[in-house]
Amino acid sequence: MFLKCLSVILTLEYVVGAQVRVDPLVLINQGLVRGEKAVNGDYSSFHGIPYAQVDAANPFGASLPAPIFADVFNANRHGIKCPQITDKEKNKDQVISGSLDCLTLNVFVPSKASVKNPLPVLVYIHGGSYINGDSANDLVNGHKLVEQGIVVVSINYRLGPYGFFCLDVPTVPGNQGLKDQYSALKWVRDNIVHFGGNPYNVTLAGESAGAASVLYQLYAKKEKLFHKVIVESGLPQTPGLHVEGDTEAAIKVAGYLGLNTTDTEQALEFLTKSSTDLVIAAVNDLSMRLVPCVERSFSGVQNFIEADPFSIEPSNKIKNMEILIGVTSCEWCDITDRDPSVIESYLTVAFDFDNVNLNKATEAVKHFYLGDKDASEDTGLLLDAFSSDYLFIYPTEIAVAKLLKEKAGPIYSYMFNYVSENDGALVDHAKHASELKYAYANGYEQFNDDEKLVSDRLSQLWANFIKYGNPTPTKTDLVPLIWEPVSETSRPYLKIDLDLAIEHRFRQESVVFWELFYDNFRQSHRFTRQCSLE
Repeated sequence: MFLKCLSVILTLEYVVGAQVRVDPLVLINQGLVRGEKAVNGDYSSFHGIPYAQVDAANPFGASLPAPIFADVFNANRHGIKCPQITDKEKNKDQVISGSLDCLTLNVFVPSKASVKNPLPVLVYIHGGSYINGDSANDLVNGHKLVEQGIVVVSINYRLGPYGFFCLDVPTVPGNQGLKDQYSALKWVRDNIVHFGGNPYNVTLAGESAGAASVLYQLYAKKEKLFHKVIVESGLPQTPGLHVEGDTEAAIKVAGYLGLNTTDTEQALEFLTKSSTDLVIAAVNDLSMRLVPCVERSFSGVQNFIEADPFSIEPSNKIKNMEILIGVTSCEWCDITDRDPSVIESYLTVAFDFDNVNLNKATEAVKHFYLGDKDASEDTGLLLDAFSSDYLFIYPTEIAVAKLLKEKAGPIYSYMFNYVSENDGALVDHAKHASELKYAYANGYEQFNDDEKLVSDRLSQLWANFIKYGNPTPTKTDLVPLIWEPVSETSRPYLKIDLDLAIEHRFRQESVVFWELFYDNFRQSHRFTRQCSLE
């Protein structure tokens, strides 16, 4: 008990080849955990520590507490992922992988970390549309952040049907993937001090669906377990990242797999006994969109999401929350289909149009983005601009305006525009997630000089925000400007390229178009019919 209270970090020494390696032993609440010391000795890594367990009797519902270790737990379990399927790509088969033994996290600890002088903590949530991804996605080890004295944690959470069935039974009310994330945050609060991290200086970050998750965690009326947030290219208001839950989803999946029933509990019992590969494949074949939803209310069950992201009331965490939020310059470049029907199909994700209004809305979008041209290969970049604005740029403005109204702040806005000669993209058309390898320095040793400069700057900005809540507390040779936060009346943003510059109101004409579009078609929007975006 004395050792546990003292949070002692021990070491174990053994021979690897001709070298002596000293690996860390950390005493956490579950027992002793052995990590791995980096070859250069700069940091230690702990892979695959369980923060909770999936309940085998109900893999779609609430998790069980993390296991207690009878012996030393070897945290060298790489490549763990929850059940999932890869994205559809041309000339590639989709691959199903993962297991339910997946509620784990990774911890990367600078060598200078100590219990007496705990360091700031970054907790990172991966993206993947709530369909795929894992704790090794995007971040790997946040090398440049660890190098700057930050403890980095990356987490797994349940996906697809195991994380986002939203049913009409109290055992599976919905949003279990978000609840897994919250369990991971609770684990960090209780255990990160043993690694030399400060549980009261935690930044929650994510990209794409991970970024939307960060804001879902911010709005959830739960205990405050983080103190700053980084939101990279993803919002709850992004079309497709919030839906009205399909309460018959389990029945439909069970029916596809051969069980004819109208009873949700019976369907869940059948799916629990089915292989995860079959369940994931069935959901994919049925083209189900399983993402966060508003949960139905049940006695004794606390909801995680109580309202849609346009009308949800602020939690007590939002006031004065420091936020860093932004996009890339061409989020959906080379992703949008070149088919003439693409505009209609995208619009109907967020809007429930009748035929007359669908035609009217589609024509309005075509005229604004394409002029008198038809959607085709020749209008590819124009379609990319449409999808980027619709899915990311305007939803970011909606989210920022809402947060400002709720007294969050300071809020720092950015636009990442850098395209390297090695990125395979057009200049000034930085794609979705393209900033990640620079912010977290994945592959830094192979970067060219320009890439290293961008990475040095971006990781410095992120590190400053994680440490101080301000990305530019002072001007430096590396970052020779002050990044001003947004306000109710102004929208400065940092344009991140080979050079840094403060500009104002990114894609303002498009934002105004979408403001008018949403206002004109408000009664057809799935969630804004009853609320105001002002």
